[in-house]
Amino acid sequence: MLRVGIIACRDYWKKGCPGYQAHILCFLAREKHQGPLGELEGANIVAMQPCPGCPGTGRLALARRMIAHDRVDCFVFPSCLFFNNHCPTAASHARAIEAATGRPVLLGSYLEAARARSCASVIIKPGDIPSITECRQRLLNLNYLQYLYDRQASAPRKALQILTLLKMA
Repeated sequence: MLRVGIIACRDYWKKGCPGYQAHILCFLAREKHQGPLGELEGANIVAMQPCPGCPGTGRLALARRMIAHDRVDCFVFPSCLFFNNHCPTAASHARAIEAATGRPVLLGSYLEAARARSCASVIIKPGDIPSITECRQRLLNLNYLQYLYDRQASAPRKALQILTLLKMA
């Protein structure tokens, strides 16, 4: 399993994905196996953090923290960084992260960086976006699994993995 960490734009972190006001397009790319992130075989998003801010000089320190805390194998700079050349330092910082950490940086999540530069936003048909009810249900499921895991992990001999809990539920 490839552990992926997403380093998002701080501006979009506050506002959400361009055009959607939510951080969903990277996750949809992975789930629907579309775009550069979706094409990564066996990838699992384990971390998503905002860039420390323009001009992005703190990205390397952020990448190192993600490696230490989340054991990230690969980084992704999401497509929104490249819309209308929103972050002109993204490509150079990606090369610096690759050189310093030895881990690859994927430029673009649901659109390749070169294609995203000509876009101002992304339009997806409404049927492609999960409903609010479906999103809430997914969150409830994740919270319940975390609760079960925490409860089982507190007992020293009965610590179970998430996969075991899925079979029990």
